[in-house]
Amino acid sequence: MAETIRWYNPVRRAYEEEAPAPMSDAQAIELLSGHPDSDKFIEEYRRWRATQTDVGRALILTGGAFYVEHRRGESPN
Repeated sequence: MAETIRWYNPVRRAYEEEAPAPMSDAQAIELLSGHPDSDKFIEEYRRWRATQTDVGRALILTGGAFYVEHRRGESPN
């Protein structure tokens, strides 16, 4: 059974998205691609990746950083 991660996907703005755990930086970057802000997402991922040995953990932390940023930009319900 393949490992999965639960994360905030900044490309889709999907909270608690379940995805196959990336096995490489290339796979993680692919998950962050395809959005007008993808350069920002990938830059943040690379910052986290410099401090994390686990690709999936770096991706989860990247999503968390953008979750906070995206929530700040939303009007209260």
